Amino acid sequence: MEIGNRINQLRKLSGMTQEQLAEKLHVSRQTISKWEAGVTMPDLESVVLLSRMFHISLDDLMLEEEMKEKDNKIDEKITLEDLMKINLYTRNMMMLLTGGLLFLMVCILSVVFIMALQHTTLSTQYMLYRYIAVGEYVNIPVNYLTLLLPAIASGIIGLVLCACYFVKSRKNYN
Repeated sequence: MEIGNRINQLRKLSGMTQEQLAEKLHVSRQTISKWEAGVTMPDLESVVLLSRMFHISLDDLMLEEEMKEKDNKIDEKITLEDLMKINLYTRNMMMLLTGGLLFLMVCILSVVFIMALQHTTLSTQYMLYRYIAVGEYVNIPVNYLTLLLPAIASGIIGLVLCACYFVKSRKNYN
């Protein structure tokens, strides 16, 4: 692709007319038309302004596609955009793992608390205390399964989040 075609393509992608581009580059509309038709070439100052305006490197603007492909194959570099994507992916994965582990910890602590509560309410000492304090000798009817349901739900959520983390991290390695 020649530079004229690249200028035409970049101008259209940005939604500008030849006249608007000409105003920004301080040239006439006919000059832009000649550049795009391949009749004339832009001067160095105009090429630098085009590069800055469209946020592309001079190499991307000036070099032929074949030369760029050879350069890219030889010299592949991680761009800032790639680093940002990697950072975002890593942050999301750590949030996923942290959330899963947090839900599992809440589940374990809830189960331990509920089991301790059940043991306490069914113990002989508690029944004797209740007899002395209230005058009743029966234990309190408590549905412990109802108390365990939120703990079980948080455990399931934690397991699902951890499983998602391990599945995604395994896919990333393959």
